[in-house]
Amino acid sequence: MDKYDPAARLLLGGAGLLLVFGGCSDKSSPNVGPAASNSTTTPLVVGPTVVGDTAATATIATPLPPGATPAPVDGAALLQQAVAATGSGYHFNETAMVNGAVALTVDGDRLTDGARLAVRNDSGLVFYVITPDGSWLMPENGEWEADDSDPPSVDPIAALGAPTSVTVAGNDGTTVQLVVTVPVAALGLEGVGETPLQVSVVNGVLAGLTYSTTASDGTAASATVLFSPVLDPSPVVAPI
Repeated sequence: MDKYDPAARLLLGGAGLLLVFGGCSDKSSPNVGPAASNSTTTPLVVGPTVVGDTAATATIATPLPPGATPAPVDGAALLQQAVAATGSGYHFNETAMVNGAVALTVDGDRLTDGARLAVRNDSGLVFYVITPDGSWLMPENGEWEADDSDPPSVDPIAALGAPTSVTVAGNDGTTVQLVVTVPVAALGLEGVGETPLQVSVVNGVLAGLTYSTTASDGTAASATVLFSPVLDPSPVVAPI
């Protein structure tokens, strides 16, 4: 990891879903540029349990009795409530795929005063601490250093706050699948128009979202994010 260039950092554009990553000094890391606005979506299927914190806090699904019909759901209201419930912070795990292969993963807590992230790609593992005052990074087995580049956005929920439309795509009484249409710009993508996100809400709790794009050169990229309670609720402070 001694070759790791601080410029080879995670950029979470817009809502934190467009993943743009540079390379290490050997130029071997993948680089995904702004995708074209033409998009296709892939459904996200979330299991009946939302993983909680290390104390095994969880939201357990309660299936409907046989033959029962789920009550109608106001998708927009459900989404608004689920997003509002994350206001004090949340844990997320994000996976970026390029042409069907995992290109990058991000795991961390987003809190009201900043974020702690672990980012892994082919170049290795790098930890980030991000606060309103600055950001710091540490390669695995390395030391903390200030990152003087523009700090990344680390809010993968932001685009859900102002959708142009919300449609209920499925509801089994526990898990509600929503198609949430947002402006392309809300995802940090170039171009105009709108794109759909697949969002899962389990027992009223935001559980995950996914979207995929195909660039003009045919490169297929997707991002899937799973949400759970914050793992480390302590204040986010500079590590050095």
